[in-house]
Amino acid sequence: MFFIYVSLHNKILNKMFFNKKNKDIINFSGILYKLIVEQARTKAFYRELKVPDTIDGRFELIVLHFFLLERRLDKKNKKDQLIYKEILEIMYKDFDMSLREMGVGDLSVGKKIYHMTEAFSGRLFAYRKFSTKKNINGIKRTIKRNIYGTIKDIDEKFIKIMKTYIFDSMDFLDKIKIDKVSKNSAIFLDLNRYINNK
Repeated sequence: MFFIYVSLHNKILNKMFFNKKNKDIINFSGILYKLIVEQARTKAFYRELKVPDTIDGRFELIVLHFFLLERRLDKKNKKDQLIYKEILEIMYKDFDMSLREMGVGDLSVGKKIYHMTEAFSGRLFAYRKFSTKKNINGIKRTIKRNIYGTIKDIDEKFIKIMKTYIFDSMDFLDKIKIDKVSKNSAIFLDLNRYINNK
């Protein structure tokens, strides 16, 4: 009977600890996702680097910056695993809400989210090939296909700038302690340094 009590007591404590931890993870993941979205909304991407200022264009930049952040998470660390999953959940809820605000009906939202999930997974898989900063030239094709996929003749200089920005961002994020990030943290590079030198 004693062992049953101890086992039950431990389960209750673990559940209480997890719920407390989960709230922290939810809040922290929300901060990280907000930083991703804020960077993806940087006007210079659309105005100077000619990323299409459309739903697709903004989606592409959210995916890109999600990739830049997620490569810094330790997949073997339980907390980082939970953060990764929570950011995904927040992101999909954000997509869902955005579609509904645009007037997409309930019956169509699910299908659109499904297609966005497929697109997200495909792009993330493509970017992960360059997560160790190898095959540097190959990423130019990925940038052209994804970020500038709807533009027929994009100037090569914009692709080069995006490539440099991506690899510099990896180096920048590698030096950041993710668990110390706050809502006022700068975890992405200032795009103006690339615009002024283009």
